[in-house]
Amino acid sequence: MQYTVFEYLNLSAEEKLSYFMKTRTELSQLASYWINFDNVKNNYSKYDCPRLYMFDYLIGKNEDEIHNFFKEEPELLKFVPYLLGIRDNKFDKASSPQRKILKVQDTHGEYSLDFENIQVENLSLYLKFVNDSGLIWAISEGLSKSIRDYSIGVEAGMDSNGRKNRSGRRGENFLSVVLNEIGLDKGWIVLGQTSTEDIKKHYGIDVGKEFANRRFDGSLYNPNRQKLYLFEVNNFNSAGSKSKASATEFQDLHSRFSRTNHEFIYITDGKGWDSDQSHLLEAMQYIGKVFNYQMIEDGYLNEYLG
Repeated sequence: MQYTVFEYLNLSAEEKLSYFMKTRTELSQLASYWINFDNVKNNYSKYDCPRLYMFDYLIGKNEDEIHNFFKEEPELLKFVPYLLGIRDNKFDKASSPQRKILKVQDTHGEYSLDFENIQVENLSLYLKFVNDSGLIWAISEGLSKSIRDYSIGVEAGMDSNGRKNRSGRRGENFLSVVLNEIGLDKGWIVLGQTSTEDIKKHYGIDVGKEFANRRFDGSLYNPNRQKLYLFEVNNFNSAGSKSKASATEFQDLHSRFSRTNHEFIYITDGKGWDSDQSHLLEAMQYIGKVFNYQMIEDGYLNEYLG
């Protein structure tokens, strides 16, 4: 039997648990999982420099011609870290926080390059690095159009390395899409990760000092009713103390919010609940509004919010 959201909420805690367990599902990846082009666009801004496009002259040139180019224009070596996708956190900040010192290992030992202030006297080391990195091959043989196109490719490749982190945030990303759709449809205010400071700044609500260190996975605000909905989402692929702690912690959150006009909603799923149903049952008893991913896909949240 398939319940509507209000039929589900009117069930006993034991009946809710049974239906919850039967309807669990696994989230597939969102389209933005593979490459988040919003990140690519944001990071691409650092390439927006006319001097960078002088590299277009090098496309198709041989190694000697590229070396001579850098000897005449050594300051352009500052762009090499960008073209290799080297983020600022990869520079050695310990020895010089204000400079871009890159430590490089080769078979003869370690050497350092300053990409903030190009040291012309060490030009041979810079050229060695450009050679050994493979960048010379990419420019002389790999490219056929422009450094701009290459730069977008670098950022897309760098972003794909973030898939592991995005996979861990799958539930949060899913919630973000759902809340944005609801907010757009209803004209409500939506936030992703939401701290107490965010709540006060965007909604004009002081939720109290007890939430000072709390960051929620998402929030919705109905300005007509001055009602705030706060969300937590997680997925348990295996049982353990984490699921126990979360269920108990969220019961406390619900208890505090029950004394206000605001509501706490818990979204969770995963096979880990197979061996930890007692704590999920407690959440059903105390929180009430506990949904899994399938319920959200079936429109439970939208229907409940009215």
